[in-house]
Amino acid sequence: MNRVLFVPKNVDKACQRPANNEWSSPAHSNSWRPAVVEKKRAAAVPVNEDFVRDVFRYYDADKDGRLSKKELQNAFSTMGSRFPFLRALLALRHADSNGDGYISEEEFDKLVKYTLQRRYLFK
Repeated sequence: MNRVLFVPKNVDKACQRPANNEWSSPAHSNSWRPAVVEKKRAAAVPVNEDFVRDVFRYYDADKDGRLSKKELQNAFSTMGSRFPFLRALLALRHADSNGDGYISEEEFDKLVKYTLQRRYLFK
């Protein structure tokens, strides 16, 4: 049984196929170039100590002066962490001295220093 490979023609306008399927011809190899798309990026601003403190205080949802793992996750997400759940877990392990699962006011400075060591850029 012979299988026929179906290759759609000109599916993507940015990467069009040659009409005569001469991919290896010298004339075609010099003229073909992939489409270049430039993305406009927002300027990234380095995170400073005051900003980190304000973000953590803002995400203290119940305003009890302690940060839970979920509140930390939301804060790290705002600061641009690619994996906010993991970062919140690691920050909690690093800064939670008494092991109660929350970052209290006494542990807050340790959390801020931990966050600043990660050199986040706010977008």
